[in-house]
Amino acid sequence: MRKIYVYSLLTFMFLSVGLVLNCGKSKEGENAQVNATDTSEASKADLLAKGKEVYEVNCASCHGPNGAGDGPAGAALNPKPRNFALADGWKNGKTKEGIIKTLKEGITGSGMVAYPHLEAEYEALAEYVLSFK
Repeated sequence: MRKIYVYSLLTFMFLSVGLVLNCGKSKEGENAQVNATDTSEASKADLLAKGKEVYEVNCASCHGPNGAGDGPAGAALNPKPRNFALADGWKNGKTKEGIIKTLKEGITGSGMVAYPHLEAEYEALAEYVLSFK
């Protein structure tokens, strides 16, 4: 029983620190939202680059640098963070819409919290998450 309490406390601490450090964080000059209707190769590359930046600041601590669910902050989480390369088990589906829903709402019963402060970057982040193979 004490072990469960310690793991719960550690999980809460990791998530709290991560949220405080990352809340509202963005780099100067990067507040422009990506146009969702432009699907050219250049815009897709820009979208992926923006998604990677957002991922590294907000997601890699739990999901790991390569999306394998092996980030240092995710080590104490139960269930473990999602491995984005796996096709099965996506709560809201392995689609751009499903990933955006997860970012908006979080996932109850897991360490995945909502990220409303990233709304302008949802599409870029979803595109980047889908690029993990």
